[in-house]
Amino acid sequence: MKKQVVLASMLALLSADAMAGVIRDDISDIAYRQLSYNQQFDSVGAILFDTAAGGYICSGTVVASNWVLTAGHCVDEAINMTFLLPQFNEERTTLLGHVAHTATDWTAHENWTGANLWSGWDIGLMYFDNPFNVTPANLYSGDSETGAVTTHVGYGATGNGLTGVTAGAGTRRAGQNVVDGLYSDAGTGQQILVSDFDHRDETALNTDFGMTHNDFVNYAYSVLGFGLTSDNGALDLEYGIAGGDSGGAAFIEQSGEWLLAGVHSFGSGLYRAPTSRYGEIYGSVRVSDHYDWIQSYTAMAVPNPATLALFGFGLTMLWARRRRR
Repeated sequence: MKKQVVLASMLALLSADAMAGVIRDDISDIAYRQLSYNQQFDSVGAILFDTAAGGYICSGTVVASNWVLTAGHCVDEAINMTFLLPQFNEERTTLLGHVAHTATDWTAHENWTGANLWSGWDIGLMYFDNPFNVTPANLYSGDSETGAVTTHVGYGATGNGLTGVTAGAGTRRAGQNVVDGLYSDAGTGQQILVSDFDHRDETALNTDFGMTHNDFVNYAYSVLGFGLTSDNGALDLEYGIAGGDSGGAAFIEQSGEWLLAGVHSFGSGLYRAPTSRYGEIYGSVRVSDHYDWIQSYTAMAVPNPATLALFGFGLTMLWARRRRR
């Protein structure tokens, strides 16, 4: 594997001056960035990759010495992939830069078609010839995610719950949310961790996606039987994922250990294209449902070339009311 310090152009993209992810409108971005500097999240990095259509950014998590877990839609059309791991000062108050690692193989789940994010198959892996100098994240394998506080780490676009996204992806940050429910329209029917982006006290903003014409749609979605959202109030560092957070991590703390429970996949505004505002729904692929699939790859010392195949389904156009993150 080719390993090198990231060049200036790459550092510009991932500079500490930019912001990432959608935050509360009343909390400083510094708090979100500082949370992402905690050592327990060192396994999370940024992914830069090219497709025939252009260059993109995602996020990913080291889950074994040579493996990174990410979203299926981040790998399915890639023609090259680079993973960037953060480097901090000794006091962990400053992000100094990133070290680049070039992937040699990557694959999406065999059931991922690139067309249906609600299927719960949007998960993929990247392989690197040389091991990482970072402790891999341990995987959550339980079944108690609903109601749990999750800490999300990624490199997505930024803004706040009132404005929506106002700046591009590139900077590392972390925030928290609560898993409101489990759902998928394929597989076990519970392959996605679903959360919503709550306002601190204006409950109307938690049920209309920031747009009054969505009131009935979300009411039906959350109250009349779907049960995927809840007005549980904002956490101190309430967080919503945005473009560039795809493939990033959702951690659950259990008995003092931070476990990777979800892989960022998408946001949904239901009625029309999501804007990353209060009330929007976010889906992360459930790691516990894919535990055996992940282990079947990461347990291999060196993958068989026939096992890891480049997928070519394409970055298809999604429904207007859904957007990959």
